Amino acid sequence: MVAPTSSLDYTEIPVIDWQLSETDKPTFLRQLRDAMINIGFLYLGNHPVPKEVIEEVKRVAPTVFDLPQEIKDSIDMSNCEHFHGYLKWDGSNVKDSKDVREQFNFGGDRVCEWKEGEPEYLKLHGSALWPTEEQLPGFKEVMLRYYKHVEDMSFKFTQLVSESLGLKPDELDQFFDEDHEKLQPRCKILRYPGSTNEQPGSGIGAHVDGSFLTYLLQVTDHRTLEVKNLSGEWIRVPPKEGTFVINLGRTLEKVTQRVLPATPHRVISPTGPPRFSVAFFSSVGLDVRLADAVKLKFPQEVLDMKAARDRKLGDESEFQFVEKDYQLAGEVVLARKLRSHADIAEKFYPSLFPKIYPNGPPEKKKMGKKGYQG
Repeated sequence: MVAPTSSLDYTEIPVIDWQLSETDKPTFLRQLRDAMINIGFLYLGNHPVPKEVIEEVKRVAPTVFDLPQEIKDSIDMSNCEHFHGYLKWDGSNVKDSKDVREQFNFGGDRVCEWKEGEPEYLKLHGSALWPTEEQLPGFKEVMLRYYKHVEDMSFKFTQLVSESLGLKPDELDQFFDEDHEKLQPRCKILRYPGSTNEQPGSGIGAHVDGSFLTYLLQVTDHRTLEVKNLSGEWIRVPPKEGTFVINLGRTLEKVTQRVLPATPHRVISPTGPPRFSVAFFSSVGLDVRLADAVKLKFPQEVLDMKAARDRKLGDESEFQFVEKDYQLAGEVVLARKLRSHADIAEKFYPSLFPKIYPNGPPEKKKMGKKGYQG
């Protein structure tokens, strides 16, 4: 395993062994803290998700893209007010973007609780658009089983992150709902088409995730995921058997007031066969206001690590919340998704559509579907 490093010019992502949290917790927490503060990316090995669940997902997940186009059209995201379903990026539907990929978005099997007169953001949670059992036998069952295992792991891992920062294990829980059934983290299956020539195409450009934490399963053996280290160099994050790739999202960066940084990363479409991956995005409760939550009090050791990192980066500016951090998270997330999906806004959110698009629907060629959580 690669030992964690605080170097600005690291060339490998550290592997953190989950089992150490049970056999040598001080070492585990020290390694985790170093990776989270100084890198923002890590492999998680010996994790609690059963191997047979992982292997089943690797086999089944890519098959959704083999469905006939008419079936994929029937489960297209534009038909779902919850922003679940099939989505294709072809570079022409996103202004100034060359991103090319297909994806299938889903969440836990939730029932939409929105009622007339209630906040529109309550529509965000609800059932996904699944292929029928006849169309794709076993697909829904396999993906929801995987989702549940990763969701359970995510809550446990978040408590370990909290401890690694010198906080109480449950101190980050304030950003979630006590009833986890009222949360619906997003999951998506991604297909990056292979290039037909020797030059790889663009899968997704440099970005940071908007999530709390992202848990990525690399299904195929492509070396096309890259992370930007603190020296500005792009470092490959190749698949490692038996691991998840975990990276910090913008939401976690905000609630820790930049103690933990959201790290830029990108995917280069491969040459040859397509690349497949499955990403799980943990998220905060819809009624949380990031700036109004109880401020986290970090021990001096953690603050000193942040300060040393920031000095190396030449950025010692004080963290400041922005206006939307004082708004309900549900309102912020919904507005972002509506700006990315004008067709869904017009069809399912007619009262909000004029506010998002005061000049009417955007031209088709300029209708962006760009949102890192989709």
